[in-house]
Amino acid sequence: MIFETFARRKRQQSRNGEPEIYTYDQAPGHMRHQICEALSEGIGAYYKGGGYSEPRPNANDIWEQIDRICRRELHSYLDYIRETDLGVRFLDYVRGVPDMDDFLSAVEIGCVGLSISDRYHEPEERGAQQKGVDAITEINGRFEQHSVGYQFENRQIIRVDSKPTHSEIIKPALVLLTAPLFSKANEDFMTAFRHYRADEFKDCVTAANCAFESMLKAICDTEKWEYGKGDRAAELVTKVRSKGLFTHDFERSFDSYVAMLKAGLPAVRNDAGGHGEGLASAAVTAGIARFAINLTATNLLFLGDAYSAIKSAEGVPARIAP
Repeated sequence: MIFETFARRKRQQSRNGEPEIYTYDQAPGHMRHQICEALSEGIGAYYKGGGYSEPRPNANDIWEQIDRICRRELHSYLDYIRETDLGVRFLDYVRGVPDMDDFLSAVEIGCVGLSISDRYHEPEERGAQQKGVDAITEINGRFEQHSVGYQFENRQIIRVDSKPTHSEIIKPALVLLTAPLFSKANEDFMTAFRHYRADEFKDCVTAANCAFESMLKAICDTEKWEYGKGDRAAELVTKVRSKGLFTHDFERSFDSYVAMLKAGLPAVRNDAGGHGEGLASAAVTAGIARFAINLTATNLLFLGDAYSAIKSAEGVPARIAP
């Protein structure tokens, strides 16, 4: 739970409506402490009992999984393994690790632990003080409170560049993609986020393109609309429109939007000196990658709405609910 303190209200009032400016390369100590408290309250205490007189709390299983992943994947975590309490060990690492990527990786691993905790045990059964899902909400709130531009969404830490864009476009698209129908599109879209966070902007654009095409193919496969093995966005959009996916009566203005869907994102060329359509890899900037993610999210939402509309008209559930 996030308590509205006087200091927090004062900071918010002092901004006078100015847009949120996020930072990405540092995690304030206060935020780290608050995140650790949320992790501890959501997972529960680690039990170090040596005998059999007391039952082992269910939180131990979660802490052991978190610790196992960290020892394998985060080399700097090995500096903390002298601590025998696995909960204390992990939280000390989150509080103290200086590298921002390692910090975010640890928080991501901890949040994955929180996301699975509620599937097996009630909070009191693992000595926890709140549900895992509520702890994740608090952690996302702490990132926002301290203007650090990351959120845990869809089992992954992603970078946030604009609060309105994230809440109105990115987050709804991520919710849409949790539907089993769109599992491949979800995989591609989350891959785009991973590349974006790693400054791999060319790969980010490519993965965003794949997500859009994967969603089109998922709809075609579900409806048994045949398409060519090598069909890309342009051919796929033509196919779904011919099958009645788009029922709008915007005429020319809507035709322009469909044309934009067909064009999709420019392909990325490896040859920076090449000619023809596409972006040279050397020219793919952070701004282009961010545009690719935002545009893809908008188009995915549009496809989802269009598909839901035609299925509702047929009186058939669209099977895109999470």
